[in-house]
Amino acid sequence: MKKTMIGELKDGMIVDSTFLIKTKTYGTGKTGKDYLTLIVGDKSGDMDARVWDHAKDVDSMIDVSNIVQIRGRVNNYKGKLQISIDEIRWIDKTSVEMSDYLMTSARPADEMLNELKMLMTTIGNEHLRALVDLFFSNEQLMTAFKAASAAKSIHHAYSGGLLEHTLNVVRLSDMIVSVYEGIDRSLLLTSAMFHDIGKIKELGGEFATEYTGEGRLIGHIVIGAGIVDGLVSQIKGFPEELAMLLKHSILSHHGELEYGSPKRPKTIEAILLHYIEDMDSKVASIKSLIEKESNVESEWTSYHQSYDRYFYKKHYLQMMGGGDKKNSE
Repeated sequence: MKKTMIGELKDGMIVDSTFLIKTKTYGTGKTGKDYLTLIVGDKSGDMDARVWDHAKDVDSMIDVSNIVQIRGRVNNYKGKLQISIDEIRWIDKTSVEMSDYLMTSARPADEMLNELKMLMTTIGNEHLRALVDLFFSNEQLMTAFKAASAAKSIHHAYSGGLLEHTLNVVRLSDMIVSVYEGIDRSLLLTSAMFHDIGKIKELGGEFATEYTGEGRLIGHIVIGAGIVDGLVSQIKGFPEELAMLLKHSILSHHGELEYGSPKRPKTIEAILLHYIEDMDSKVASIKSLIEKESNVESEWTSYHQSYDRYFYKKHYLQMMGGGDKKNSE
């Protein structure tokens, strides 16, 4: 039987296909009835799914990273597509092609990495260049960097997502240097390249992205500063102040204490990194929401809790479908 992909599902469709379980939450409704909430997916995307009957039994039978056969119906719930599950059963991973279930960046990892390396060869500071070269020569770090997701669910949440996000932030940083005088280009680009490097240890999981123990207890910002500190210690004569400025940019890139930054940005380069990184994250997450709901017949997305608003999706989908970009500009 041909697999039906998440991206093919529409409101009212009967579903009988296999999916990867990405998250699982067991709960009890206001009436006291138990239910199971899943996020299931494949390489085309993911979707919420609910088990209403025998939720406790199903919860004990399946787990995150399992492949399952699902029979049910797609419903439009508050502007979002959701699968109401009638039957679900565990499937042996050896009986399926796992590449069908794993989301990856649209661009090949090697292609993005080569572009990143070319950009970083243009930085002028010899100490930062030595740091970047040392990172690129570390096979263990590079393997993790190429495969890592940039987040569990919010933005660039797929294999290669961290590399894609990092490349975007470096490219945007390079563009903005030409606008303002007095910016340390080498420091800004190096800060951009390393700002999220701690995510190679914060997030893990072969088939579904989960937080590691180190990620939950320490977090990627502090982990990243530690990784950079370890690399800096291997470079003889690395200026102490330069190392401090670089680590400050990493430690402050979320902007505010309440958003997880141990420090708020206090240099021009750190301020720029914060806003550039935040912009790329937000654009990616909004695009992801619109694309996820492209099959829902509405000009608006469902309510986005993180941004406390709905997003108008009609124009973006027209643009992606081949609209006249020049006229719109």
